[in-house]
Amino acid sequence: MDKHYDRGILMKLESLTADNDWQSLIIYIDSLSNAQFRTAGYMMGERIIPTLCEADVWQLTMKLTEHNSKAFLVTMMKAVVLRIKQGTLSLRSAGSRAFFAMVRNNDVDRKKVLAELLPVIDNAEDVAWLLGKLGIEEGHERLGVLLRVQTTPACYTLFRTLHYIEHERPLLVRTTRFLMQRSDAMGFNLASLIKAYYGLDEVTGTFSLHIEPYEFARLANSYEAFSRAMSL
Repeated sequence: MDKHYDRGILMKLESLTADNDWQSLIIYIDSLSNAQFRTAGYMMGERIIPTLCEADVWQLTMKLTEHNSKAFLVTMMKAVVLRIKQGTLSLRSAGSRAFFAMVRNNDVDRKKVLAELLPVIDNAEDVAWLLGKLGIEEGHERLGVLLRVQTTPACYTLFRTLHYIEHERPLLVRTTRFLMQRSDAMGFNLASLIKAYYGLDEVTGTFSLHIEPYEFARLANSYEAFSRAMSL
């Protein structure tokens, strides 16, 4: 496709989004050929989203996802992630709440959103907030979501989640072994904490973390204490 035609698509997208004419935007995108449609999707993420105000970002993301989540959701979420990293988009806003409410009952879309957002959230409160907004319940469901996320806020949320299943010792053991097998330092350190905290003598290995008993009480209630323990 020649560059002049690309500019034509971009100018049309810019015009429609500037007017917040979401319905006409969707009609225009649907009128494109397959190749043009892919170009438009790329431009939405790379050229349009970076220029919009926060409210319009979430509104556009919601409208396009509602219309065709398979085509647009991941592209739009990658653009959202970039804005979050830049500090120009808030995870908690009226627009984001409406978007999360829309996708929470679609398991496929919800998994895609979590896969994009969880790795870039830099505080435990927002991790828990997002899981709540997407209807991920405490206990088994949160455990399944968090096991593969390699960030300290996600690890802390996982550690606190274990409180809801602590009576299921075999599950604690399997969780700890899974983290050890992840083969990353953060997973192994978290496994060390869980083994020590719950006294899982069944779990064997060479652990570098050594937590004193008096520190246990603070681990689940202080993110700072947890972070320090993870870095010992």
